[in-house]
Amino acid sequence: MLLDEKARFDGPSDADGIYEIFVTSYSQRGHAVPMEEDLNWHPATDVYETETEFVVQVDLAGMDPAGITLHSDGETLAIIGTRQNISPPGKKHFFKMEINVGPFARRIAIPVDVDPGSAEAVYRNGFLFVKFSKGPRDGGDRRRIEIDGN
Repeated sequence: MLLDEKARFDGPSDADGIYEIFVTSYSQRGHAVPMEEDLNWHPATDVYETETEFVVQVDLAGMDPAGITLHSDGETLAIIGTRQNISPPGKKHFFKMEINVGPFARRIAIPVDVDPGSAEAVYRNGFLFVKFSKGPRDGGDRRRIEIDGN
């Protein structure tokens, strides 16, 4: 892939134009236009339980914790954010392109009973850890979970 200065992506203001080009090009070839959630990337995630906790670990290298939003109702955990492209602007010729940037979303089903109010989130060494204490699910109110970035 070769980008010149005219084609360079300069951030969110160009996103609509790039999306328009993508959708037009894709649909002109007779393909179904993907839905917005299909354009998100999905970070690698481990989900496990211990004797006392339910844990979700997400690989989000290079993220600012302030750019990550977490919500849970005790049955589902929603993780939403955007990883910025921090590569320098200018002409590039990619030989390999595996680092996802842009919006992402993960919805994780919580298959065990947890106390939604016990949720704790920590971002450390490029990983987001979200832990819930096992216990009775009381109420189904959706709550925002704050992330401790230390």
